[in-house]
Amino acid sequence: MKRILWVILTIFILISCSGKNDERKINPDDHKVIGEIIDGARVIEVEAYRFAFEPDYIVVNAGEKVTLNFTTRDVTHGFMIEKMGIDVNINPGEISTIEFTPEKSGIYKFRCSVPCGSGHKAMVGYLIVK
Repeated sequence: MKRILWVILTIFILISCSGKNDERKINPDDHKVIGEIIDGARVIEVEAYRFAFEPDYIVVNAGEKVTLNFTTRDVTHGFMIEKMGIDVNINPGEISTIEFTPEKSGIYKFRCSVPCGSGHKAMVGYLIVK
């Protein structure tokens, strides 16, 4: 009986610490819209590197055209927002551009979609659409 309780407790702790519900912990009001408006689009420069995106919180307005310009300082990375059908490779020495207009406010997790080393799974960030 004691062993079963330990197993249940261990599983509960692992699920609680897994980070699967990070979107619920983010308060959009704590973050300001970033980038600048150029030719009618909010333009944001994003850099990918082992094992992070900078910025890791991209904040935009719903209904606003967004242009993300990506660079990387080391190896090929990816940028994926699965819920929006966005997936692009970011290659060294190139600028990769994504243009889209988010229609619905919310918090969307993005991640690197190209295996880039031991910290790949931790390479995540959030698109906050106000």
